[in-house]
Amino acid sequence: MNNGFIIVASVNKKFLISAKYCAETLKEYFPTCNVTLFTQTEWITKDLYDVFDSVVGSAPNHQRAKLWALSKTPYDLTAYLDADCEIQSKEIKNIFNQIDDETDILLTKIRPYHGKIVYFQGGELTDHCGVFLYRKNERTIKFMEEWWNLYQKQFSGEWEWDTNLYPEELRKWDQWTYWWLQNKTDYKITRKYFKDDARWNFVNGYKKTETDKEIIIYHHTVSK
Repeated sequence: MNNGFIIVASVNKKFLISAKYCAETLKEYFPTCNVTLFTQTEWITKDLYDVFDSVVGSAPNHQRAKLWALSKTPYDLTAYLDADCEIQSKEIKNIFNQIDDETDILLTKIRPYHGKIVYFQGGELTDHCGVFLYRKNERTIKFMEEWWNLYQKQFSGEWEWDTNLYPEELRKWDQWTYWWLQNKTDYKITRKYFKDDARWNFVNGYKKTETDKEIIIYHHTVSK
């Protein structure tokens, strides 16, 4: 299988520094893996190829450039990592075995005590969009394209909704766009969660009791 990781860096070069560190830790524990960086063209330098197997330019100078990149993955099975993640275990080698053949996207769950906004009148944000696996098939790629398209309308204010059900506070979050597509549109894709999911996306601020096993991916959450 053509499997690999993608990491995205844009807006501020601190995310490029974080992306390089993320890839370095990934290669330390999984040296044979494929890793692609999506970034702004003007940031591309030769030294990036010392870390990444491929580098793709033309990323928009946008806080959610990751959504632009998702549909452009070169891999059949893709592990998306936020740029501020750190790999801490050799078990990362098993990541592509975590998803079954019937699942389009595999994620981790938001912890209500840690999320900025989780509950609202019209629903609940359950899925964390900082680390996930997804398949390159027609429906999933269409979902990723629409995630980016709709988020741009969301961010600009072009997309309006009933703020009694869905508070304006949701506007900046790509998890909200994802929730809408999964729950209110025909773009919905098949979703499941990592087993013992905190190990696969242990976000800075999570309680130690979330897992009693070795953390595989630690998520530092560099501020935007």
